Amino acid sequence: MRLAELSWNRLWAVVFGVGFLLLGAAGFAVSLGRPPLDPVGVPLLIVFTANPLQSVVTMATGAVLLVPGLRSVRAARGVNRVMGSLLLAFGIAGLYLIGTPANVLALNASDVLVQFAASAFLLGAGFGADRTR
Repeated sequence: MRLAELSWNRLWAVVFGVGFLLLGAAGFAVSLGRPPLDPVGVPLLIVFTANPLQSVVTMATGAVLLVPGLRSVRAARGVNRVMGSLLLAFGIAGLYLIGTPANVLALNASDVLVQFAASAFLLGAGFGADRTR
């Protein structure tokens, strides 16, 4: 399968799946040895923060997006709708959690911005593209 042959739903599922997997792996590498629920986290790529729990959640998100993206248009469209909705909900919740002790994923504004951007692309593809397939 070539990247040029992917539908919009499969493309965004694969792109964000790989991106979240890489971001989660990088976060896990820099946060090893930290408490899993550390609300402060450690800096990652200058603008993000990470703790072990957030890294595991990010890698799981990547895997959930990548597998259906590699499988079929129908599977990718469904997962884009579900994960786009979840990322939007978690982004909204993250706005209220930043700076509180309940922020067990060590979210900051950049993390929430990535959630909103990913949800926009995934929801746009899931509800707007590949309607005939």
